Amino acid sequence: METTSSFVFEATTANFEETVLTRSHSVPVLVDFWAAWCGPCRMLTPMLEKIVDAQAGKVLLAKVNTDEQQELAARFRISGIPAVKAFFQGKVVSEFVGARDGRFIEQFIQQLVPREGDREVSDAAKLLADGMPKEAAQQLEQLLTTALPTDVASRARLLLAESQLLIGGVDLTVVRGLIAQVDPRSAQYDRAEELLTVIDFLAASDEDGGAQVAAQRLSENEKDSAARYVVAAGQARQGDFAAALESLLAIVARDRRFRDDGARKAMAALFGLLGPNSDLSYDFRRRLQVVV
Repeated sequence: METTSSFVFEATTANFEETVLTRSHSVPVLVDFWAAWCGPCRMLTPMLEKIVDAQAGKVLLAKVNTDEQQELAARFRISGIPAVKAFFQGKVVSEFVGARDGRFIEQFIQQLVPREGDREVSDAAKLLADGMPKEAAQQLEQLLTTALPTDVASRARLLLAESQLLIGGVDLTVVRGLIAQVDPRSAQYDRAEELLTVIDFLAASDEDGGAQVAAQRLSENEKDSAARYVVAAGQARQGDFAAALESLLAIVARDRRFRDDGARKAMAALFGLLGPNSDLSYDFRRRLQVVV
C-alpha cells in the first residue's frame, strides 16, 4: 500500500529502531502489520492512515509488510493479521488484532495521545516530589487558566492544593475551593479526601482563640493537649512541619485519648501530605513507633 502522508511511513528491519523505537520516546507510534493478500488489511490500513493524519503529528503510523519483513513479524510474534501494536517510550503499550471500525480506532488512539495539560501536570508533580512546591504551584496556576480535560484539571487542582498546603500560609477556604472542583468520578477523588483531612487539622489553628493564645496557654501548662494541638496546627499551617510533628508526637506520647487519638491521626495526615519520599516523615514515623 502506497504511503503519501508525512505521518505515515513504511518500517523495515533496517530502519525499525530509528523510525519506531527511537521516535516513540517523543510521540506514540502505531505499527500496522499487514500483507497484500490480506482482505481485512485493505480495509483497516486506509482507516488507520486517515485517523492518524487527523491527529496532525500527535501519533504516527508505521506500516510493516509481513511478507517482506518476516524478521520483524517473527520478532513481535505476529500470528494473525492485521495486527496493530502501539509503541511508546520504546515499548509496546497497547495492541489489537483484526479489522476494527473507525470508532474503535479513534478510541484506541485517544488513549495513547497525550491530552492538553498532561505533560505540564506531570512536570508539576515531579517538582512537588522533588521538594519544590513553590515552582509546582506557579506552573499549575498558569496551567489552570487554560481549558483542560476534566480529569487533567482535577489532577492539576489537587496538585495545586497540595503545593499550597506545603508552602504554608494559605487561605484554607481557597484550598477547599480547589478541592471542591475535583470531579467525584475522577481517579484523584480519594486523594482529595485525604487532603481534606489535612485541611481539617490545619483549621484547628483557629480554635480557642487561635495559635497565639494557645501558645500562651501552653507556656503556662505544658500538659495542655488541646493548646498543644492548636499550636501544632498553626505550625503546620505556616509550613513548619517539623515543629508540628514534634508537637503532635508529644501529645501522642502523653495522651492517646485526646480527640480519640487525634494527634496520631493528624501525624498520619501530614505524612500523606509530605509524601512517601520525605525524610521528615521517615524520621517521625520511626519515632512514632517507639511511643505507640
